[in-house]
Amino acid sequence: ELFKHEIEKFSFDEDQSILASGVYNGKLGVARTQKLTKDAFPFLVNQVIESASLIEREEEASLFPGSPKYKKHQMFNKALSEIPTEKKIAKMKEIEDMVYKADEHITDCEISYGETTTSSEFHNSYGLKLSQKRNHFFVFVYAVAKNGDETKSNVSLQIGDKFEDIDAEKLVNEAVGKAISKFGGKPIKSKKYPTVLKADVMASLIDYFLASAIAEDVQKHTSLLEGKLNQKIASSKLTIEEKPLTKNIFFSYFDDEGVASSNKVVVKNGVLKTYFYNRETAKKDGVETTGNGAWSGGKMGTAYSNVFVKPGKQTFDELIAPIKEGVFITNIMGLGTGMNAVSGDFSCQAEGYAIKDGKIAEPIALITLAGNLLKMLKDLKGFDNEPKMTLGSISVADAYIKSMSIGGE
Repeated sequence: ELFKHEIEKFSFDEDQSILASGVYNGKLGVARTQKLTKDAFPFLVNQVIESASLIEREEEASLFPGSPKYKKHQMFNKALSEIPTEKKIAKMKEIEDMVYKADEHITDCEISYGETTTSSEFHNSYGLKLSQKRNHFFVFVYAVAKNGDETKSNVSLQIGDKFEDIDAEKLVNEAVGKAISKFGGKPIKSKKYPTVLKADVMASLIDYFLASAIAEDVQKHTSLLEGKLNQKIASSKLTIEEKPLTKNIFFSYFDDEGVASSNKVVVKNGVLKTYFYNRETAKKDGVETTGNGAWSGGKMGTAYSNVFVKPGKQTFDELIAPIKEGVFITNIMGLGTGMNAVSGDFSCQAEGYAIKDGKIAEPIALITLAGNLLKMLKDLKGFDNEPKMTLGSISVADAYIKSMSIGGE
């Protein structure tokens, strides 16, 4: 992390662990250790037995032998890991200099660069052996601007696995330009407006929607998508796919149960096509697992990644052109506490810009955005043609919603 031309933080962390599961007296026991010493395996065996002995459910447990075929591919970019640290630091200092030179109102900035390398192996007593390794970088630019008594800030982010693809100019322009454009932001009149949601805002809401498609929650009657399989639950403009086999930094060809990953359509033209299953929840519903098993808190849960929301064909300017009076929401805060995952109702703080006569107008701030997830998706009128991939592995474009409640003056 760079702050005021100095390295404020530099860290290197390495974590490794073994998670073991085994069938003992018909029950599945689980154990984990981070101590990879000669005593690790006897410890894991004892813990698996103890864990299995505490289970009171009558269901017979089993391990997964393996899928007929795996679409293996390694996404580790060795070149990224071999670039000297000094070169990476120099690039970040270059970006920092560009931020300060971009506008006289910039008072502070923070530049963060990070790399993550993940390696995993899967072995079972059927002789199944799987492994995958991948890496990526992120660049985070935080710019602070001051105009009189008013202070505004904005962030920009880029992720990837090729260092030479870092677009310093784009990062700086977004961080600085958006910070400067927020000066003079005020609340607007409270009412329902045609609303355009910036891609990362839409990604946050899509994430909550997809969490409702996890079969375990449906089976526990805590999902807003219960009983809606193969029903139209959103606008025909909405198509969502989970594509773990896409060759990018989120690629994964097997899940935590050793099941081969597969690309799947979750929502097609507004119709819910599938839930996300692991082996246990699939067995309960009498279907095949979707290969979404994921360890969570010492138990097998369910997760999704590499989600692609089908973009539209219009440019952003074409998307907002029909809006006479509306809002463009660029940032939301407090969605985690403002979301009711069962009903889909949400309310959170927001900021952005007014839309007038089909054009972006003055900044707006100190407002609230409220709605219901399913109603919002039913009111979806379309996306622009520039999807963006978030760190949460959701690719989505800016979205035009017919009407949303804005709380202001």
